[in-house]
This record gives sequence, C-alpha cells and structure tokens, in this order.
Amino acid sequence: MKTSALIIGTQDACKAFLRERRAAHYVYILRRPDGRPFYVGKGFGDRVHSHENEARHPNDRRSNAYKLNVIRSIWRSGSFVTYEVDCVTDDAAFAYAREAELITFFKRLHEGGPLTNLAPGGGTTDGISPSSRKKHSTTLGGIPDNNPERAVFNKYVLSIAKMGSVVIKPIGQFTARPTQRYPNRSMAPSIRQAVALIASAAANSVAMDGQCEIPRRVTIEGVLGLVENGVACDVLTSGMATVVSSVDPADETFRLTTAQARLAVGFVGLEKCVDLGVLNAAEAIR
Repeated sequence: MKTSALIIGTQDACKAFLRERRAAHYVYILRRPDGRPFYVGKGFGDRVHSHENEARHPNDRRSNAYKLNVIRSIWRSGSFVTYEVDCVTDDAAFAYAREAELITFFKRLHEGGPLTNLAPGGGTTDGISPSSRKKHSTTLGGIPDNNPERAVFNKYVLSIAKMGSVVIKPIGQFTARPTQRYPNRSMAPSIRQAVALIASAAANSVAMDGQCEIPRRVTIEGVLGLVENGVACDVLTSGMATVVSSVDPADETFRLTTAQARLAVGFVGLEKCVDLGVLNAAEAIR
C-alpha cells in the first residue's frame, strides 16, 4: 500500500501547503528521520502542528507519552520530524476512514508496528476498536477482561516483549515494598528486568542514550502503577541498576550508568527502543 504523498517535507513546507487549503480536512503522517512513520492523524486547520508544540511542554497525564517521546528523541538527535500529507478532502468521513486505513496498514506499537497512536483512528477514542478487541486479546495474551487497570499495564508491557508475569502493576492492587538486594544470592540481568526499566523510561519520557534515572512510578492511560516488588529487587541484585531509596517505596528511582542503559537496550533491541522514544535513531546507529 502506497501513501498519496501530496507533500513530504519540513513543518514549514507542510504549513505552506495547508495554508492554501484551510477549508479542507486532511490526513497526515509524521515520520522519523529514517522515513518510518510514528503517528497518523486526521486534521483540520493547524492540527498537524500541535504535536511538536505539545512536546515542548512537560507531559500531562492526558498526553500520548509515546508520541512525545519520539518527537523529543528526534530533536535530541539534531534532526527534525518529517511531515507528509496523504490526502486533502472536503469530506470529513472520508478523512476519518483514510486515517483508520493507514493506521491499520502501518500498525501500532502493540500490534508490532512503528505507530505511537493509542486509538485505531476513524474518530474512535478507544485504545482498541470493539471489532478487534477479541483479536488483540488472543494475540497478546494475559490481558484480563475483569481487571481493566491490570489490562492497561499488561497490554503496554506485552507490546515491548512477551513474558509470563507482567512487571508493572496498578498501584492499588499490591503493597509496594522497599527495593532490597537479595541476601546470599546472585542473579544475572534478564530481559524481564530490562523491560521493567524501559517500560518506565518510555512512560516517563526518560532518554536511555547515556546515564539516566528512571522512576519506579509509572502512569499509563491515566492509571497509576509501579514496577512490582520482585523485579525491582531483581534489577538491584543483578546489578542492572542501583536504586535511589525513598521513604515511600513508590518514589524510588533506578539509576543507570551508560553501560547499564546499553545493557538494558540490548535485551529489548534498538529498533523497539527507538520506536518507544527512549533512544534516538542516531544513537542506535553508533
């Protein structure tokens, strides 16, 4: 499937193109410097330009953190977001349908694609459209129908890597305990530990291209959660990170050296970390 590519270029070029078509609806694609798309949207007026404006300010809990992570990662690399306008139309319904078609084609992060879109497009605000809810549940596994808060974290973590026990849990569904090293026990770093760190880094807009400090506290789609007790102790025991303690265990942070950050990224993979916005493409190439 090819996009129409009425224009591909800088934000200024996109502004000039749309300035002559102010009365029209349009569908746009935001692309990484290497050309891979990371967001598809339907717009009217200046909508397409709101994303970079939003990325200049701290995340609020209503924001799409994944999308903002990617934009900030592109800026950190010294590059810029590439804008593509796929179609311009007077028919809003057609624009919504085309938006949904492109999102389905490219696929979102939890579907194995590069898009940071939370919704499937077409005007719906649901993270998963009703028609595909059963399909996603079967594909991802471990997403409970009777625990919506747990489902939010399971879906998010499983979009990074498959595992039997999800490493982030709703803050109200377990008792957070101080992270401690296991006595008289050695442990090697693992992908489960790496996913816990990277999942929190992505949700909290922490870059992992050098030394970093990652909160234990995580918020996804407005649901408050924490890296769970067991994997937090695993991270400390294995030496994948040190832990900055706090009176409230929920306020602990994981402190990583550059070498530890690279180790975590190595477990998950460069491309996935670039897609999540914790690593920029230029750093991934080095």
